[in-house]
Amino acid sequence: MRLQGRRALVTGSSQGIGAEIAKLFSKEGATVVLNHRSGKSHPEPVARSVERAGGKVLVVHADVSDPASVGRMFQEIKTELGGLDILVNAAGLADRSLWNLRLEKTRLEMWQRVFAVDAFGTFLCCQGAAALMKGGSSIVNVASIPALVGDTEGLVYASAKGAVISMTRMLAKMLAPKVRVNCMAFGSIATTWVDWLSKEQTESYRAAIPLRRFGKPSEAADLALFLAGKESSFITGQVVALDGGEAIR
Repeated sequence: MRLQGRRALVTGSSQGIGAEIAKLFSKEGATVVLNHRSGKSHPEPVARSVERAGGKVLVVHADVSDPASVGRMFQEIKTELGGLDILVNAAGLADRSLWNLRLEKTRLEMWQRVFAVDAFGTFLCCQGAAALMKGGSSIVNVASIPALVGDTEGLVYASAKGAVISMTRMLAKMLAPKVRVNCMAFGSIATTWVDWLSKEQTESYRAAIPLRRFGKPSEAADLALFLAGKESSFITGQVVALDGGEAIR
């Protein structure tokens, strides 16, 4: 019960990595705020899983790219929970059409859509969370390995995650010593984006990973738990790679 009594918001927690993080945090004793926006995925299955395990959950609808929506989310958290101890910014825009896009086909509106969620959404949630946090709180952001070492696919995504990395390091200094801010940089984690890859791309990605496999969402959740908990109480401003050695150069 490493998060006993803690209040944790996990954005984008209706599916994938966000859902795994929310469920693990609940098992470790946290009261979990599940966040989702309207669309195909809803957090009810995750909420039921948390409640069956005896956990406490608050479901909040909010679009992290919309400042007004984010404001309402944090007001609800303040009203219902009285504050916040942990924020994990797991929300991100997933669009298959942008992954393999050639440079000459890339348009400014594509950058605006991705940055609105991945970069600006992360900022808005950090801003809202910091106002509700007391000493000993933690923010965990999400970036990706291409933002650190470059790649031939995912230009727009990697660029947005690069902004998140810079934001993490700035906020770690701005919010210290009250709030720690760290970032997880994911390599090839087996979520829905793997379906975007051709068979050749899948083989190429796996071959580039020294451990010769894709990561698991549960492993991402384990890292989030470490960065959010007391075990990392002297760690802030860091970007921790979860990539099976993919970024080794």
